[in-house]
Amino acid sequence: MHKDILMRVHLELNKPAMLLGLAGLLALSPMAGAQDPLGLQRRQATRAELEEAVKAADSVAPRVDEKTRLKLEAHANSIRQRLKNGDFGPGDRLYLTVLGDSTLTDTFTVKQEQKLALPNIPEFSVRGVLDSELTAHLTKELSRYVRDPKVTATGLIRLTLTGGVGRPGFVTVPVDMLVTDVLMSQGGPSQAADLPKAYVKRANRTHLDKKQFAEALRTGRTVGDVAIRDGDEIIVPVVSPNGRWGMTWIPVVTSVVGLFWIIQGGRGGRRINP
Repeated sequence: MHKDILMRVHLELNKPAMLLGLAGLLALSPMAGAQDPLGLQRRQATRAELEEAVKAADSVAPRVDEKTRLKLEAHANSIRQRLKNGDFGPGDRLYLTVLGDSTLTDTFTVKQEQKLALPNIPEFSVRGVLDSELTAHLTKELSRYVRDPKVTATGLIRLTLTGGVGRPGFVTVPVDMLVTDVLMSQGGPSQAADLPKAYVKRANRTHLDKKQFAEALRTGRTVGDVAIRDGDEIIVPVVSPNGRWGMTWIPVVTSVVGLFWIIQGGRGGRRINP
């Protein structure tokens, strides 16, 4: 049945990358069904890609069984909410660089009502702005007050690394940073680390199991590619002195989504000090 559904989607779209995204929407992964539907979306997905995913889901939904239809409708509605509200809410932090302007080059926090306040510039809204649209949106807003601004902007998230890493603890990183670079920014795997068994958690759920995490490392995925968010925890098991596998834990609320993204790709980023 699932194969038949995917074939129909393929005929609708004729795009393998979108097919993979819809596989996530259809909850074909045993992990995906327990996740927040928004978490299934690649962080840097464009508006056109998300709109196409909704269109494809709506097209397929009438032709599947009720259970799958309900999942498709729920996921499509979640994407619609993302398109409406954007990727940046109150408390989210943005790292902004404006070439030649040290005042505007800094980390800024989104305020209530999804407003952003920058030095010497009236507040403006980031409601409805996707991560993939952030730089263009800020360039447009700053152009009202700064002549031909050269802007680079990225969202920041705060993660926890525990277990077999050089410097366990909290780290703040941009969403375009490679997952491998996140590990290396904290000293890399320790001598006692069992990296092939590393995984990611959100709250008390596993959202990237060891195979999915290993795949993210192997294929050079970014934090945004696998939709890692604030409070997520990367756990690297360690070998205990008696030779049995153990785990180091820090009690925090954490999370990550399944390794389904709307499109492939991504580039490495830089670490931002918290």
